[in-house]
Amino acid sequence: MDPPLLRVSRPVSACSKCRSAKIKCDGKLPVCSACEKSNRADECFSANDQFAKGKERSYVSSLESHVERLEKEIAQAKARKGSGTMLDPDVLRPTSASARTAGAGRIRRKEASDVDDLVADFGFLSVNATARDFHGFTKEMSFARLVLSTSSNQELPRFSAADLPPRHMANRLIEHYYQTLFVVYPVLSEVALFGSLEAVYQQGGSFATSMDHWNVRMILAIAFASLSRSKGDLQYQDAVHHVSAALEQVEAVFQPGSVLGIRAILLFVHYALLDPSHFKSWYLIGVASRAMVDLGLHQDPPEEMRMKESQLQLRRRIFHCVYALDRVISMTYVRAFSFTDDSASVTSSLEIQMPLSITFGDQMSHQSSDTALQTLKFRQLQSTWYQALLQSNRQAVKEPWESRSETLHDMHTWFAALPNSIMKSLKNLFRSEMLYSSILLISPLKKAGEVCKVCEYGKALIFEYAVDYAKTMQLICEGTKEFAICTSLDMLRASFVTGRLLDVLQDGSTYIFDAIIPQLPPTSSSSRTPPPLSNPTLEPNLDRAIDCIQRMVKVLGLLEEKFGRFGICGDAKAKSVTVLQDLYARHNRRSLPTTQAWDPLPNMYYVPNQGNGSLQAPGYYRGYSW
Repeated sequence: MDPPLLRVSRPVSACSKCRSAKIKCDGKLPVCSACEKSNRADECFSANDQFAKGKERSYVSSLESHVERLEKEIAQAKARKGSGTMLDPDVLRPTSASARTAGAGRIRRKEASDVDDLVADFGFLSVNATARDFHGFTKEMSFARLVLSTSSNQELPRFSAADLPPRHMANRLIEHYYQTLFVVYPVLSEVALFGSLEAVYQQGGSFATSMDHWNVRMILAIAFASLSRSKGDLQYQDAVHHVSAALEQVEAVFQPGSVLGIRAILLFVHYALLDPSHFKSWYLIGVASRAMVDLGLHQDPPEEMRMKESQLQLRRRIFHCVYALDRVISMTYVRAFSFTDDSASVTSSLEIQMPLSITFGDQMSHQSSDTALQTLKFRQLQSTWYQALLQSNRQAVKEPWESRSETLHDMHTWFAALPNSIMKSLKNLFRSEMLYSSILLISPLKKAGEVCKVCEYGKALIFEYAVDYAKTMQLICEGTKEFAICTSLDMLRASFVTGRLLDVLQDGSTYIFDAIIPQLPPTSSSSRTPPPLSNPTLEPNLDRAIDCIQRMVKVLGLLEEKFGRFGICGDAKAKSVTVLQDLYARHNRRSLPTTQAWDPLPNMYYVPNQGNGSLQAPGYYRGYSW
């Protein structure tokens, strides 16, 4: 049957011929009057056909959208068979018994598809609100591509299909992942990963699903990226190859209506922390948090809902990983959390099917849940005071030492009580985070245009914590296992600590320059007193300040080389040159009669008689401009 001739009251847009000829188009369908008179009916394309679904501006295009939706529903009604819904491999694998739930699976697939379409349409509209038209994005834009477009810093280089490494090499990389990274953020369960590994490597991966390929490729990419010490080395190139191969499956695995879709995004977040040149971790964790809240994973299901224990543990595992990553990423970028603690109600015990023995070739790897549990506890401590100081609507308190002292005590007590089962490398990482959090808690906090000044005792504490932080981070960056655990967040934290230390030195401190112990800040008798100052080596504070700055400059250089973000710490390093000049001048006036500058570390020293105020850096730093 021929389509009816309809005329809209106001054409949405001229057809292609009328637009190019710059003549008025009456918008008659299916062919406008101008094209009909010039016998160009076959070249007249209605603008309504080019508008995105959900963005129609005319009655005709609305009817066309309705017809398209009905045709889709008819096609779904005719389909009697379909692949099973995305289920966690460690919860349910396709079996003959699971085939009986095909009806429920189709309902969940349709719901996930509808959510995908809705999120993509409205999300694309929000990020392109200033666009003049929406030409052709409906067929190309999806939730997965929306996530990639908003979280990408620069496009990945194009490679041919990357081959998988030999199985024995893959086992070693996965062993490295489980011993250093998984124990902190157990995103992917052991059963799920090894099930995907077997599916990908057996029979050429003919029985592997898109989720299997995604899991294996992302774990390999994360392992390679963590082993890289410099952007552009072989490990980094292998990581980029594998993440490029993993992104070929992104349309199938990034499902906002699926728990496994959130888990896939979390793996991507972990890689983004190791490759900040290509991806923005803060955007990705925001997407994962919103999808998690929309699915209700931030609330334990009611007791009347009978849920399998494995499914319940999967929900809690995903929530705790989202919670921990959202807190640490948001705090490092000094941004608001994606959701508050008050909105969540999930059992705090992180039960992770551990201790577990995992076979890697001829060796057995014994894992413990202590690291993940301690990470969660520390994130909860951080979240409490961070929300109170930066996300509440109360008036800023100039010197809230009563709450600060209590929080400092809680964080330092947490670190002192870490179990012996946690590796030494991870303890060093925890120590650096604890010291960074202490400095962030004491340092000036901008709120409603007001800057809270730090008292002399606070400056002394910042100095002591910065000295300890510099020594800890140097051990981490010069080690092998420790450096593999570092992420781009450590680079930002090191830059923050360096900036706060330099601020204290420039403001002047009687504790550092005159060796005068400052008075304790006033607190009530019932509150905890501020933590004491400590200088176990009894070294002069001026010498310790010079040593600390030199260590921090070296740490910043190592971290910048690893993550390839040269210049992100440039302000702190440039400022350190001026501060070091002043410190060396003070030191030489006090104790050295010769013209040779005091040099506590051979890695970087200052030569005052050159007259250029430059830092001389042999070896590693040669070639860098300061």
